[in-house]
Amino acid sequence: MKAMDVEGSPAKGDVEASVKSVGAGEVTPDLYENERHGSWVTGVFHIITAVVAGVLSLSYSIAQMGWIGGLLTLLAFAAITWYTTFLLSEACIVNGVRQRTYMSAVRTIMGDVHCRILATVQYFNLFLTAIAYNITGATSMQNVAETYCNADGSGCMTKYWVFCIIFGGIQLVLSQLPNMDSLWIVSAIGMLSSFFYSFVALALAIKQGNSHTSDLSGTQYDSSSDKMFAVFNAMGAIVFAYSFSFIMVEIADTAVSVSMVIITGFYVAVAVSGYAAFGNDVCGNIITCFVGSDNPVGLIRATNIFVLIHMLPAYQVFSQPLFEFLQSKITGVKGVPQWVASISFRIVFRSFYVVFVAFIAVCLPFFSDIVGLIGAIGFWPATVFYPIEMYIRYKKPGRTAYWLLEALNVFCFIITILAIAGSIQLIVVDSGDYEVFGN
Repeated sequence: MKAMDVEGSPAKGDVEASVKSVGAGEVTPDLYENERHGSWVTGVFHIITAVVAGVLSLSYSIAQMGWIGGLLTLLAFAAITWYTTFLLSEACIVNGVRQRTYMSAVRTIMGDVHCRILATVQYFNLFLTAIAYNITGATSMQNVAETYCNADGSGCMTKYWVFCIIFGGIQLVLSQLPNMDSLWIVSAIGMLSSFFYSFVALALAIKQGNSHTSDLSGTQYDSSSDKMFAVFNAMGAIVFAYSFSFIMVEIADTAVSVSMVIITGFYVAVAVSGYAAFGNDVCGNIITCFVGSDNPVGLIRATNIFVLIHMLPAYQVFSQPLFEFLQSKITGVKGVPQWVASISFRIVFRSFYVVFVAFIAVCLPFFSDIVGLIGAIGFWPATVFYPIEMYIRYKKPGRTAYWLLEALNVFCFIITILAIAGSIQLIVVDSGDYEVFGN
């Protein structure tokens, strides 16, 4: 009888046997590593481009929980993410063969059912992230437009929904790029843009000084339930800031540690300075707080333009894996020439996807609420559950390590449920007085 691991999953020898069967054609080739064209440097570009946008909501998240709770939560989730991505990287090399995608790693170690579950969560999360980045890009354009308004608010066009459509139009073009390797230059530009606006936000927040009320308990609400839901949503937003596990396997592993150090340094600096500057009145998007202030107008415009430049490739870094997955299914249909399926998919489906994302962004322009929901939905399954379970099933750690890993698993599951509840509650409340296609 073959040895079995936790809960009857295949032991390491069984997984190795399945890998060796590739040569005999018993396992589909898409499970395994193709030649990689990128390096760990381009991987850093992709990761930072994809996730640094999370810095925009961190000051607001800190404000919901207060100094102690907010900073401890930020650092705790940074540590959890770094550790679980390490577990994931360990589990993604089976018998010396690196899995090409996250789903292929799950399929190899845990089976087809888990692969389908992860696919559902992963691609839904990538879709939601594209919505968040559409919202952010449109808001940045709106902020730029507001700097050209007259004192009475006239003389400019500042309708949010118009900028959503413009952002979507640009994405229609970018979505025709074939794959992530084609995006590395754009991602490098996006990364540099994120550095610029992060530094500017940091500098302006320090210049602003401690001019508003901030305290240990954070923002006060009319009821304890409102405070509770706001804290739950804030946890989801902090988790969103580290949501690159979905694309980690597709990106060089060496990039992870470098990226974690860089982005955590940015996160702490901007979150702390932003909350210190604006206190409990801090905006959901920290850049928005500087619009209409006594700061140089040219600098505010440039900052928002760089946010926009960052959002353009970040949107694609999260969308391209979804495009590639679905295109692989379409081009595999018998009787349809591959070049026909490929071209039609790229033109028709990718365009429809971009238009639909823009429409949802118009209907739900609640940046901090949306990022909290996205972070909550993707955090436990992708960042915690599968890295831990795959590591346990393949590496078979000792009993003490096993129970500690499962305790972390349960803790993060509870956090995810609470964060989802908080985010949905806030979206419902904020939707009550929002007029779609209004001013």
